[in-house]
Amino acid sequence: MFRFSPRVPPALVLFLSLALGAGAASAAEDLTLAAALARAERQHPSFDTQRALARIAESQLRQAGLRPVPELRLETENLLGSGPYRGANGLETTLGFSQLIERGGLLDRRIDSARAQQSLQAEDSAIAALDVRAEVARRFAHVLSDQAQLAITRETTALAEDTEREVERRVAAARSPLAERWRARIALERAKLDEEHAEHELLSSRRHLAAAMGQREADFGEVAGDLLQLPEVAPVEELLARLEAAPEAQRHASEIRLRESEWRLAQAKAKASVTIGAGLRRFEDSGDTALLFSAALPLWQGSRQQGAIAEAEARRDQGEAERRTALLRAQAQLYALYQEMNHARAEFEAQQERVVPAAQKALEQTRYAWERGRYSLLELRDAQAEWAVQRRRRVEAAAEYHAQLIEIQRLTGQLTLPSQAGAAAP
Repeated sequence: MFRFSPRVPPALVLFLSLALGAGAASAAEDLTLAAALARAERQHPSFDTQRALARIAESQLRQAGLRPVPELRLETENLLGSGPYRGANGLETTLGFSQLIERGGLLDRRIDSARAQQSLQAEDSAIAALDVRAEVARRFAHVLSDQAQLAITRETTALAEDTEREVERRVAAARSPLAERWRARIALERAKLDEEHAEHELLSSRRHLAAAMGQREADFGEVAGDLLQLPEVAPVEELLARLEAAPEAQRHASEIRLRESEWRLAQAKAKASVTIGAGLRRFEDSGDTALLFSAALPLWQGSRQQGAIAEAEARRDQGEAERRTALLRAQAQLYALYQEMNHARAEFEAQQERVVPAAQKALEQTRYAWERGRYSLLELRDAQAEWAVQRRRRVEAAAEYHAQLIEIQRLTGQLTLPSQAGAAAP
């Protein structure tokens, strides 16, 4: 009935154990989470954006490693004057060459800064990829939940149809009042409307999943997984410790390195660079030539750079403060997610082990008594509604558990694929 595709590659990107509801059959191949993630990596525009940004960072690094180019200049003096300088009689022509010599390790500091920027961009790309995969997992979970809900509504409709047929027979045999016919028909119509609503919800969630994979159309069949298997999760203390190596933490560390390199670059710029030159001058009136030498050094360069150094130092300190703040915020968020996940597990286990079996027994006994005239149709309808409600709550609790798990894994960056598992009825 339900299945998880055996074609799952080694653990690579995301952990999720979810289930297939009894959705409408499709000629297209069923979609596993592994396949959905692979599609997203191939065609989601975000990955193209990050690849372009990586090329930009690489180009900036190459540019930062370029030394100042030498200058070749031609100067003429005493041209088109008056008296002895009329025309080109007194012309002096100078062909010169100059080179800027950077001091204070400016080239190395510039390269370090570009490398730090490249590292930061790589961390941003990793976070962007993680966000795309987490969004695919969330949408995948939503589709699974909607499939399961649709399966329940279809079973509810089937029960209502059976009940309506039985009531018709009882009314025809004068064993039930005529009013029960109309009550049964009302219940059947309401069940059909609920089923139609569940179908619309599933269509919408499938379209959202397609968009998360970078597609316009949901060209896949049903989605497959195991919703009713809740994986064990590491203790919260271990998860909190993983935050230090999580992508967000690495991103802040890269940003701090970037700001440190910018501070060192600002210090290097405080040391004035020297421009030296040499040239050859020709005197037109005598036909003689002479060599020229020059040197230029900016004045008060160090004092003019102090503001930039102070700003870079402040930004470096700001980055460290932001890192600590982000870590505290992530720790609080992870702890809250962990508590919500445990609550979802407790609710699921209560529904799975006690509530749903009790609702099933209550429905069976109520049906048995109703067929023998001891219970009214109203009591039977209440039992059927309670049976459906508690099964829906079981699906919702399982889906909530996996949703919180996805967020925890996104925070910690510990993402793996689900193991193979047989699916169970919702």
